[in-house]
Amino acid sequence: MNKQHTLLIERLQDSAAQVADAVKGLSPEQLNRIPKEGEWSLHGALAHLRDTDAQVFVYRAARILKEKEPPVVASFNQEEWSRDHYAADEPLKNIIGEFLAARRKLVKLLRGTTDKDWKRYAVHPEYGNISIEYIALHAYNHTLEHLRQLLDAQETNLLNAANGR
Repeated sequence: MNKQHTLLIERLQDSAAQVADAVKGLSPEQLNRIPKEGEWSLHGALAHLRDTDAQVFVYRAARILKEKEPPVVASFNQEEWSRDHYAADEPLKNIIGEFLAARRKLVKLLRGTTDKDWKRYAVHPEYGNISIEYIALHAYNHTLEHLRQLLDAQETNLLNAANGR
């Protein structure tokens, strides 16, 4: 496997651990606060991150690697999924544990690939051909997006503590 793919797999693994670490210093109020109407709380965003890894990235990568012909995959409507499956009272420990388990599955799948496998793809109704490489990079970017939300909350904690708030 080439160096770029190996590095991306390492980043996928490391970013999942960073998410798990980033939630540790956050209060239940921070985790459950909804920033604006129509947006998710950090708790909801973490559930979404877990669900996307498990229901989308791992599922699609496994199908691509298992099936001879490019599989046709469905769109994932995150708003609909959240409405039907999100539970605000689900313990954060469960969400993080399941996210880490899904990410381990994705990393294991990717570690078992060859460079040629990274060009294999599924057919998506909106995006067209989505390769293993695209899925890996998209999963990483998606993790960074939600990690940023957690780090912003940590930054607020540090600023408040430094200013006696």
